Amino acid sequence: MALFVAFGLAYSYGQFFVAMAADFGAPSTAGGTVFSVTSLVFFCLGVGSGPLADRVGPRLLLGAATVLIASGLIATSYTQELWQAYLAYGIGIGLGVGCVYVPIVTATGRWFERRRSLATGFVVSGIGLGTVIVPPVSAWLVESYGWPTAYRCYAVAICAVLLLATALMANPPPSREPGSRNAADRRRRRRRFLLFYTSALLTNIGLYVPFVYLSPAARDLGVEAVTAAALVSTIGLASVFGRIALGALADRVSTLVLYRACSIVIALSFWIWGAASNYAVLLVFSIVLGLGYGGYIALTSVVLSQQFGLTDLGRLLGLTYTAVGIGSAAGPALLGALLSTTGSYTPGLLLLALLALAGAVAISLFRDRAT
Repeated sequence: MALFVAFGLAYSYGQFFVAMAADFGAPSTAGGTVFSVTSLVFFCLGVGSGPLADRVGPRLLLGAATVLIASGLIATSYTQELWQAYLAYGIGIGLGVGCVYVPIVTATGRWFERRRSLATGFVVSGIGLGTVIVPPVSAWLVESYGWPTAYRCYAVAICAVLLLATALMANPPPSREPGSRNAADRRRRRRRFLLFYTSALLTNIGLYVPFVYLSPAARDLGVEAVTAAALVSTIGLASVFGRIALGALADRVSTLVLYRACSIVIALSFWIWGAASNYAVLLVFSIVLGLGYGGYIALTSVVLSQQFGLTDLGRLLGLTYTAVGIGSAAGPALLGALLSTTGSYTPGLLLLALLALAGAVAISLFRDRAT
């Protein structure tokens, strides 16, 4: 429930920023920077929320997320200039969503020992379902009532759902794994984690670009707004299948092998978008990316727990998501800059494909070792 509303809102931003940019008298590419600020904040906050979740559990953080997201949406709805939106949405929503993801996924890893991959897949499928449902609803609300009213409606609805999720969420049991390691082992773990981190950074530079630019790209081809928003929903729908199916399969096949495969699929998908000239090809891109993206997100915490243990899972997942935050901030800004310079999506998309491919190569070099 919490991941559904938090990420459904975050990933429907593309349905808002064209209207916001027009009202602020800013170029449409400027809206991508607001998303970049937001994603940088909510993913990088995991470096603090992860260790905190290890100590106090997720309930306190979910309560804080409720206040931050509702306040950020209300404040954004009253902004009159773009810099105000940067502060209200970028920081308010960024901090709120940052208090949701890492604590919840860490708690899932601690609650489930058997079939951890499947459990995590079900939990993070809330992100995919939110991506399916919220973007077209957002497009309809913005077209019918304007973006300020849409944000106020979301403030009320999201506050109600997050309060319920906070009341239902139980703090997980503490890890029973031994924490002491010798110096040589710690050095090996640091080197292995650095390679894992590098792969995550390269992959995520492109991974979140479609949530900002895919719908506008379709509208540039003459597709109407709600149909264009359905592309983002398709990513979400395909990701739900990828999260659950690969989560179940990971209990029978090497999780790391599946994780590598998802990285390769993500890299290849951007070549499809780069070659797209009509809606049908964009739809194929959405499906392929969604499958790879869903499995990748579902398996990230599972790979970390298997390779590095549960004791520091919150801290390591939080550190990993600083790479996600940097990548998700850099990608939309990079594509926006190249789009402004060249007038075409293709050069930027090909660059993102190459970076994602480098990320797939990096994770292929990561050795599968027991904790």
